[in-house]
Amino acid sequence: MQPFYEKHNKEFYCFCAQNLTFPAHLQGTVEMLYVQDGDIEVTVQNHKKRIRKNEIALIFPDMVHSYVTQDFSSSILCLFSPSLASDYYHLFSRKEPQCPFFSSYICDMDLAHAFENMLHYKDLSHPISKAWLNLIVTYLISETVLVPRDTESCTGIEYQLISYISTHFQEPLTLDTVAQEVHFNKYYISRIFSDRLHCSFREYLNQLRLNHAVHLLRETDKGITDIWQEAGFESQKTFNRIFLAFYQMTPSQYRRAMPFLH
Repeated sequence: MQPFYEKHNKEFYCFCAQNLTFPAHLQGTVEMLYVQDGDIEVTVQNHKKRIRKNEIALIFPDMVHSYVTQDFSSSILCLFSPSLASDYYHLFSRKEPQCPFFSSYICDMDLAHAFENMLHYKDLSHPISKAWLNLIVTYLISETVLVPRDTESCTGIEYQLISYISTHFQEPLTLDTVAQEVHFNKYYISRIFSDRLHCSFREYLNQLRLNHAVHLLRETDKGITDIWQEAGFESQKTFNRIFLAFYQMTPSQYRRAMPFLH
């Protein structure tokens, strides 16, 4: 699991991702994913595709999406505020791509070069990185068909569940409490997770909490106890067990190995 999805105030966030995997989620930013090597199964609303080297996914704000790497992938992921692409700001909330995926036939070497430059300049010169960002967005939007936003998808049960849990995953949550908040039967919600999100409610919740904990391990010097509590785990025993199952090492071992993981 690549630790990228957390609450942050950055209007521009760009980085290299190895073996990108993250469950269905949504946020108020625009996302662009460029695959450098390998392949990633990307789901955006009702669209699903295994995108490969030199292919791109463009995801507008508040669209439910997920990433799954089966074997190996290397990619550049960019999340940015719609205001950074001011020429298209008015489109991001009212429109959506008819197809959010761009094939390698469209994504030529010039576009690969643009993504690499956007990443390279992100810490060196924000204006230059922003210029590359706008170039990429302009190119992609010119190569797709935009259609009116499907407003029903923003009010459906799946959207409501993901939106609520993404906001409250650090709090004590059970299937019963979520069912009360979104006003659906808990057995129906359980089927939504198994049929549409391909995991249980508990697995999904633990993935969000684990991702947040990994972010804290990598980016802060907070103690392990503070981290599992902030991430929302019920106990350190539960946190250690879930962490060990996913990373094959303890949280302390992971933190000591961090210089080798970057």
